[in-house]
Amino acid sequence: MNNFWTHQDNIPEGYGFGQFSLTHFALIFLSVLLIVLIIKRYKRMGSDDRLLMRRQIAVILLVLELAKIIIMSVTDARVSYNLPLEICSFGGYTVMLDAFLEDKKIFSRMLLYLFLPAATMSIFFPTTSILPVLNAFTIHQFLFHVLIVAYALMRYAAGEIEPDYPSVWKSIMAISLIALCVYIIDYVFKRNFMFLMGTYDNFMLDKIWNLTGGGVMYDLGLTVFSMIVIHIFYCLFAMLSKLPKSALNKE
Repeated sequence: MNNFWTHQDNIPEGYGFGQFSLTHFALIFLSVLLIVLIIKRYKRMGSDDRLLMRRQIAVILLVLELAKIIIMSVTDARVSYNLPLEICSFGGYTVMLDAFLEDKKIFSRMLLYLFLPAATMSIFFPTTSILPVLNAFTIHQFLFHVLIVAYALMRYAAGEIEPDYPSVWKSIMAISLIALCVYIIDYVFKRNFMFLMGTYDNFMLDKIWNLTGGGVMYDLGLTVFSMIVIHIFYCLFAMLSKLPKSALNKE
């Protein structure tokens, strides 16, 4: 517990739970279990309770991000290097927009194609693997991304999101614009938000870096990879929607 408030920028070597260790697999199992429980509860609710639950999750995501900034501010973490400008931070903002702007279906579809895969990858390839399990930032990482995944899947499982191919390209255009703005911030202020300047030893991003040779080609490879993943998830949910009964027990 001595390192409960320690950020990954300051943790000594040898304290992490490790990538794909038994502890990591246990965290993945607990994450999946929590996601399933949230989906099942949501599907049993009426429309008013569902709306309330969506907004509760949105508020929790906001509180988690604010709490993370506050914790970094009162410790020795470098706040300016860890602002909520990552891909899944924008996923959290999209949850908030979807929860409070009910008539804008594009946000729920963006969650399904774009931020669901990003949050899923963050559970399987966490940047906090160099930290202990009992650490505020480890807990934040898993809980934040679990809620994004659960939010997207519970809406889909309840029949509230119908896959729509034009929204795939709207999602790609939206994330491209976001990435361009963040890239300018990264370039001007020498940061690495959205992993646009480096991989932070992320397993999957390291593969893209090594394949492309880094630099601008890495960003191009990251763009192509993201577009492929978005299309894969669209195809997956489009096919599930055509089944009499989907793998998510959609009714």
